[in-house]
Amino acid sequence: MSKSSAEGRQRVIETAASILSTRGLKGVSIREVAKLANAPLGSTYHHFPDGKVQIITEAIEWAGEKAAERLKGCLDKDNQNGLQTFLHQWRERLHRSNFQQGCPIVAAAIEASQDEHEEQIKLAISRIFKRWQSILADHFISHGRTVVLSNSMALTVISCLEGAVILSRGYQTIEPFDAIIDTLSLLVDQGKEDSE
Repeated sequence: MSKSSAEGRQRVIETAASILSTRGLKGVSIREVAKLANAPLGSTYHHFPDGKVQIITEAIEWAGEKAAERLKGCLDKDNQNGLQTFLHQWRERLHRSNFQQGCPIVAAAIEASQDEHEEQIKLAISRIFKRWQSILADHFISHGRTVVLSNSMALTVISCLEGAVILSRGYQTIEPFDAIIDTLSLLVDQGKEDSE
């Protein structure tokens, strides 16, 4: 694959992730993605022979891995306040987009049907959530929490984060996100006390 061809393919993936975050799964069409990615429609079908399902699956994996890298980077850079830094980055993204950009993984999770042909989308969503949970759980374990508590705390953080994104978009205000920023630090600190 030539460099320009690879770049065009990557633009399609990133564009699909962006559409997922603003319009949801049903808002993604191959024609629209190709147009917005400035990619020829024929090349798009060539690079993604399984069509929309393949594009969405790869967009979920790409966006999820980017978020995982940011989360891990924040936690590695500041062992004590990395989670707060990550939450503030998400808050800024949400606020800057005027509550238009949500999480592409959640958008896909909400809308993924029970159709057999969308199974790979659901598997990609599950892999991404597990990856985030693993990063957070490892972080909490490194702070002396038990494995069981760390996994529960990781799920709580992910649930709060994704719920706050949805509520902020629904209310069209940053208040739900500010609530989790203020509250999660208390829960995380309480978890530390409980494990001591």
